[in-house]
Amino acid sequence: MAEASITLGYWGIQGLAEPIVKLLEYLGLKYQIKAYTSPEEWAADKAALNTPFPNLPYLKVGDKTLTESEAIAYFLVFHANRTDLFGANNDERVQATAVRGVISDLSRDVSGFLWDASKHAEQAKFFEEKVNPRLARLNAFAAGKKHIIGDNLNLVDFALFHALYILGKMDPKVLDNYPNLQNIINNFNAIPQINAYHASDAFKSKPILPPFAPYKFSA
Repeated sequence: MAEASITLGYWGIQGLAEPIVKLLEYLGLKYQIKAYTSPEEWAADKAALNTPFPNLPYLKVGDKTLTESEAIAYFLVFHANRTDLFGANNDERVQATAVRGVISDLSRDVSGFLWDASKHAEQAKFFEEKVNPRLARLNAFAAGKKHIIGDNLNLVDFALFHALYILGKMDPKVLDNYPNLQNIINNFNAIPQINAYHASDAFKSKPILPPFAPYKFSA
């Protein structure tokens, strides 16, 4: 039986889809990207999506369509028969869920900052109040670990890397005081599939935000 084709639909940026792309690369699943370039183009396809919750990103696998980033990531783990990525035991699964909550809160605040031009002049204050306290807690949690949950790669590592990557583009020195997190990032980058993807034009040519976004990355 031929393997079902996989299509990931999203805007032509990293955004919410980037951890999913990295997961696809890591799992070795063949896929194609449907990169939307305008709201009109997306609206034309949105009504035809076979899903009760049409949204971006979406994932089409054969005749199945899924939306919502977390649901897509979970589906791919099941699809690839890699449930070890949820954790080696119940303790790890619970820890991963907790870390995912911290990352979600951090990412929500960062996104709000990036899209609010009135806050950009106070980036140092934003990092001091909203970013650094969370990084300090994550750094303490990561002590002595190869990946954020333990020796084995976890699904939450993909979300963590993307969050820290964005922060690193905002401030290249952001992890200078958090060596445990820097070690986690180095280990993630060293995964052959991830390293190859990061060296590709597909990754290098893809901006974090669309060109009309008010925040402009300097790194």
